[in-house]
Amino acid sequence: MKHIYDSATDFAIFTVDVDGIVSSWNSGAETIFGFSELEMIGADSCVIFTPEDRANGELAFEMNTAAATGRAADYRWHLRKNGERFWADGVLTPIRDDVNEVIGYLKILRDITDKKLAQEELKRLSATDALSGLYNRASFDVRTQEMISLCERGGHTLHLLLIDLDRFKEVNDTLGHQAGDELLLEVASRLKNASRESDFIARLGGDEFGILQLGIRDPSLGGSLAAKIVHALAQPFGIGETVVEISASIGIASSPDDSAEASGLMRKADIALYKAKSAGRNGYQHFTDELDRIAHKRNQDSNALRAAVAAKQLSLVYQPIISCYTGQATAMEALVRFPGRHLSDYSVDYMIDLAQELGLIFDIGVWVFAEASKQLMRWKSLGISDLKICINTCAKELLHNQYLTSISDALVVSGIEAGDIDIELTERDAIDLEGNGVLEALVTAGFRLSLDDFGVGFSSLSYLRTLPVTTLKLDKSFLDGVPLQVSANAVAKSVITLAKELNLLVIAEGVEDKVQAQFLNALRCDAFQGFLFSPGMPESLATEWLMANRNSHPSHEAVSPAQ
Repeated sequence: MKHIYDSATDFAIFTVDVDGIVSSWNSGAETIFGFSELEMIGADSCVIFTPEDRANGELAFEMNTAAATGRAADYRWHLRKNGERFWADGVLTPIRDDVNEVIGYLKILRDITDKKLAQEELKRLSATDALSGLYNRASFDVRTQEMISLCERGGHTLHLLLIDLDRFKEVNDTLGHQAGDELLLEVASRLKNASRESDFIARLGGDEFGILQLGIRDPSLGGSLAAKIVHALAQPFGIGETVVEISASIGIASSPDDSAEASGLMRKADIALYKAKSAGRNGYQHFTDELDRIAHKRNQDSNALRAAVAAKQLSLVYQPIISCYTGQATAMEALVRFPGRHLSDYSVDYMIDLAQELGLIFDIGVWVFAEASKQLMRWKSLGISDLKICINTCAKELLHNQYLTSISDALVVSGIEAGDIDIELTERDAIDLEGNGVLEALVTAGFRLSLDDFGVGFSSLSYLRTLPVTTLKLDKSFLDGVPLQVSANAVAKSVITLAKELNLLVIAEGVEDKVQAQFLNALRCDAFQGFLFSPGMPESLATEWLMANRNSHPSHEAVSPAQ
């Protein structure tokens, strides 16, 4: 029996009396613990337990459990003779005499440190983001609820900061995903430097990060950290040989004030983040009840818009574009409207932003293009042959993989040609599309491109040389102060002069009085659009207007712009 006992070198096998004093010690125990049989026989077995387990009375607890139930599992750190810790998996069973009294205990355990470390590494990997080394979304969700519970017990406040990087997509698109990954690593480093050691930082996915900050009931703490992060991330990043500038938008929600549930706290931080982005980005916003009300209303609007698009319950109005030389409408701009109790009171800009956010902009664009094309054909059938239709679009719509197919199909159904259509897009969208071939494909197909709302976005005159546009539409802000203010006149004149030198047609938007029209006419502006001539009109009124306009301005001969 002693031979078998000592042959089990992979297992530590030893016995102790009811006081924990070692009574036998096999060779496996010598190998694993480093103590010889001579050193351990008669010694207190507490020496193989860690100081924490000694303080907690773990040996006595194990023996009591084994005596009561027949066995006690041992799954913990133990100590070797040299002080090194190792992870052990073992079992303690009672030794009984002839009258069933416990006279000692048999312990069998093995060293599973390698297995434990491997498990810990797998656990760490499952809890962390592979790229940044920060915690991941799953860990963040679990930790959020744990810290909320801690707040409830200790009277603390938990601040949840939801961080979204502004303009990160531009870095990926222009410099590539490797540069984007390097930037995310730098962002993670700056977040750690800005935060306290006790703060819990995670990458939630893409360019979104989260921070949990536990502290006293002081609402300013979350804002102080957010301000530090906004400042830190606004500083330039060196990515390879390129200097990159981004910013951050941050939403803050606090527990228990805003929510005592992890999902609710996250939702409210997301609402605050959306507000921070809407306010111009590069800043932070605390959650408020007013933001919650707005979010609920936006959710209602989203449902109403989805239903309207699905049922094709949209409409178009048409606003004329008037030649400065003939007084005749050369084109009608198709403007989408969103009817219904929930949608009709909102601005079109709000609805378009919401449609883009919901991924509905392509469906809306397809419907608008098809309806406007069919309307133009109806006008042509009435003898109004020298008229074009202007249709607004945006980068998200143009980048859809079915966009070119959808407009080609609409042309076939309506019977009009690509040259009958001016496609309008803003400076921001035109710049986003530069270099990807979509604009060039439209020009090749015969469409004309107009740069809409010029002056609202970048107003970079250098882009006018490279973008394949034929028409420049001046935003109505260019008319502020015209013609009474010398500086306003000079700006309008310089832009129109440059556009003419680049062989671009110039259309002035937002013309509201005759004095403005006369001033622009003198500058050789090509066309006007605005309430001076007509607001947007539904199909029937637009048709009546066009017929009256043709009858009152039958000549296509140019007249002097000065007249």
